[in-house]
Amino acid sequence: MRADTETIERAIRGDEAAQRALYEAHYAAAFRLAYLLLQDTCDAEEVVQDAFVYVLRNLQRYDAERASFMGWLRVVLVSRCRNKRRRRQLSTVSLETLAAAGQPPPDSKPGRDPADALELQGTRQAIWEALQQISPGAREALILRYYEGLPYAEISALLGCSSDAARARVAHGKVQLRQLLAEAAGDVVRDTGFVRPVEVG
Repeated sequence: MRADTETIERAIRGDEAAQRALYEAHYAAAFRLAYLLLQDTCDAEEVVQDAFVYVLRNLQRYDAERASFMGWLRVVLVSRCRNKRRRRQLSTVSLETLAAAGQPPPDSKPGRDPADALELQGTRQAIWEALQQISPGAREALILRYYEGLPYAEISALLGCSSDAARARVAHGKVQLRQLLAEAAGDVVRDTGFVRPVEVG
């Protein structure tokens, strides 16, 4: 993006307004990814601040031919999220907490009726809770693929594995999710006698 390139050139020269513009343009996306990976608002904010400090101090290393600014920031961010997770055992939080933080996963179909919206929220909640129970590598791959919408080539670069391995992690994560959601559905059936199936695509 040309606007980013011009802003980066000014920021490298020490223009504080340009540095602030980069921060403001990319903060929301960075926070959303950090929160999805860490499931903690304070940890996400800390990691995002740390990532921005690093990239703004090292802007002269940025190569626009290799990646967009957000792509470079994402690499730094994922690395710091992994380091943070290693140092701290994190608690599980719900989608309601994510929404309360002002960063809910986007609804690609606005304008649905209230009953459908309520069912969608329940489906998201079930998927999010199951996501916390799968293996960390598969969870990272699923978040990057389905919440961030990244191609496998970029996922593989972020996770330090081959594209085939990234695909395998996503596939393995989907299998784990299906099993967990089927078990949860079985519990609901036993408790209420009725449940609508949840699909994981």
